[in-house]
Amino acid sequence: MRGNVVLEVRNPRSHIRIEEPHPLPPRLDTLEGKRIAILQIKPDARIYLDHLTKLLQERYPTATFTRLEGRTGPFTKIKSLREYDAYIYGVKNTAGFNSEASIEWEKYGTPGVILTTATCIGQTYRHAMSAGVPIRALVLPCEKWFAEEEVDEFIRLAENSVDDVIRSLTDPLTEEEKNPKKYEYDISGLRFEGADYSEAYKKFLTYFIEKKFTDGMSVAPPTPEAVKEMLTGTSREPDEVIPGEMTPTHGIVTIEKIAINAVMAGAKPEYLPVIITAVEMLCDPDFDAFHPLCTVTSSQLLIAVGGPIAKEIGMNCKTGYLGPGTRANSTIGRAVSLCAINLGWLDFDIDAGMTGQPSRYCNLTFCENEEDSPWEPFHVSMGYSAEDSTVTIEEIMHVDGYWWPEITHMPSGSVWTYGLQKDLDRIAERAQGTLESKIKPVHNINAINFYDDMGAKDWIGHRTYALILYPGQARQLAAAGFTRESLTRYIGNYRRWPWENLSIDLQKKMLKLAESGEMPCLSVDDCKPGGSVPVFNTYKLAIFVAGPLGGQTLGLFCMGSYKSFTSNPPKSPYFIKKITGATLTKAGR
Repeated sequence: MRGNVVLEVRNPRSHIRIEEPHPLPPRLDTLEGKRIAILQIKPDARIYLDHLTKLLQERYPTATFTRLEGRTGPFTKIKSLREYDAYIYGVKNTAGFNSEASIEWEKYGTPGVILTTATCIGQTYRHAMSAGVPIRALVLPCEKWFAEEEVDEFIRLAENSVDDVIRSLTDPLTEEEKNPKKYEYDISGLRFEGADYSEAYKKFLTYFIEKKFTDGMSVAPPTPEAVKEMLTGTSREPDEVIPGEMTPTHGIVTIEKIAINAVMAGAKPEYLPVIITAVEMLCDPDFDAFHPLCTVTSSQLLIAVGGPIAKEIGMNCKTGYLGPGTRANSTIGRAVSLCAINLGWLDFDIDAGMTGQPSRYCNLTFCENEEDSPWEPFHVSMGYSAEDSTVTIEEIMHVDGYWWPEITHMPSGSVWTYGLQKDLDRIAERAQGTLESKIKPVHNINAINFYDDMGAKDWIGHRTYALILYPGQARQLAAAGFTRESLTRYIGNYRRWPWENLSIDLQKKMLKLAESGEMPCLSVDDCKPGGSVPVFNTYKLAIFVAGPLGGQTLGLFCMGSYKSFTSNPPKSPYFIKKITGATLTKAGR
């Protein structure tokens, strides 16, 4: 029986870029006499791959097995393996980029197999689906042995999986692998019927949760009327396509699709320009959105709204500014998350990270307490005018200063202070991090060091950090003569490394870097006997002021928003963009 109430809603999913299907290259008849590249993604796989290589060499004595060792990043830059007859790539237990190097190798004609953990098989197949390549992959049950490097278990795993590896390289192609089909999907509107609105809404919500259109919580139905009302918040056309794509599934984003997800999040139309700006930044090719949204590190987004629009739309900048209770903060952050889910086709079953983050519901969304701050707003320090309204986005790895795990990390005006000098020292120490990480190798044996034998830029600038000072502390610092700039210099100079303690090779690199002027915190005078070099690049430090007068200072360890491989990256890693197109507020127009 047909119901009396029909709930018609817009589909929150976007179109996605799907490449034309590409057949796999033929597999090998045999490995005998062939050249096989074995690419070790991370050090965790060394023991397994060592024994797998030994077993393969015993079976195929005339074959050549070449080990290429490193991490995920470098292999994404290798476009082809034409000097090899096949490849073995793994063991993949994380993904740092929205790309799968093996897809390129298959397209260029080199057959192979990806070895992956169960955690990453979903992402592996998603990459393959988007690229139109029916990749071959083997899931290895080895996560539980990585941490302790269980040699016997890895040896047994190699013995139990070697036949599957060989078959992956030699079994003839299936019909699907020869003639893959293009991925098909449907994003048309949806209808839900019920005897009354309550029943129709229940069907709608059940469907949206089961189809993973939500973050697991209830959402408002994006009816055509609600979406139309949401669009009154911007002067931009509904069918305008945002430049770039939404990670991880190459979503094609329009203003209307952003509005649909804003409705679902419970946002008001006047919030829409802020949400659009944040989503534009996530789609920007220069922003490494895949890492904060999809990697196993369980990162989160910092979304800082600057300028007069924050006050005009009622954002909270005082007590509980990072928590629940304020519609603007909560729904802006949630709308951005829902856009990642639906416009990027993000799947929390494979993208939640090892632990997940409760803040991923609404992100760390806040604005500065400009009223109580003694300094100009952050966006003004970045070159914008006080009348401009902006959004800053950054990937946050962890937060220093919450009650958990240690309140002693950062000073708190309401609970625990140490006096001005000790507070300064505590803040500077947390911002700079431990010096030992610069001195010791980052990875274990047989792995490429992240710092390439301590390149000068990485030695100084490997750490990105954001401070959110509570206004009482900022005022105390201002009364002592500190500005945002002088506090930045204090933190940058807090701990320096004696010139004589550097290796001769690193001294040469440092001097060359100082002469180039690329690192303003490093001068030529630093690079001589008796001098010292900084261990922290002050361009990678951002300072905000937020919270109540008697609040708590937070330190945010960031990844840096700009991709490391972007050509000519800007000096600051903080991604900031001016809000435009507002119609319902005086600011942001």
